[in-house]
Amino acid sequence: MSDLTEAPGLTRTAILNHLATLQAEGLVRHRGLRQGKRRPSVVYEATPSADTAFPKGDDAFAADVLQALRDQGPAMLGRTLRQVGNTWVARDLPRVEKLRGRARTEMVSKILAERGLLPTLQRNPEGYVLRERNCPVMRLAVDHPEVCDTIHRWMEALVGVPLKRVHCMRRGDAFSEYQFRAS
Repeated sequence: MSDLTEAPGLTRTAILNHLATLQAEGLVRHRGLRQGKRRPSVVYEATPSADTAFPKGDDAFAADVLQALRDQGPAMLGRTLRQVGNTWVARDLPRVEKLRGRARTEMVSKILAERGLLPTLQRNPEGYVLRERNCPVMRLAVDHPEVCDTIHRWMEALVGVPLKRVHCMRRGDAFSEYQFRAS
């Protein structure tokens, strides 16, 4: 707190009010106490949720890496993305490989949600319809369709059967949609 009160134009009350608001929004939390001259000061830290509030250069950096790989030749980009896809499959497949039918598709949907794809899963007489309403790699996939293909192969590995892509956000659709029959 003492560090903040040294900033010009900020009163202790104003700072406490701002910190209370940030805490209520889940953006900061107490980390501990620091001994002061008169009394201990509360030490605050940003939460992982606060991280999303700050601009990031991840997409631009990743796009530049992909372009550099492509500039070395399409084979280099393809090999690299296959390796990334294999890493994703190795990380997530153990969670679903012993499951079948509805249990597997529900776990796949949970994994996709954890990765930020905002999935919905519906059963119909022909099998399942899986929609994703967010593509966390959209910026990359627009310029590098191979990224979209890598995500598609990862999803197929998790589901355990081929996915028929019916709609695709990269092509301008409001969502990506896949149809499949459960294993």
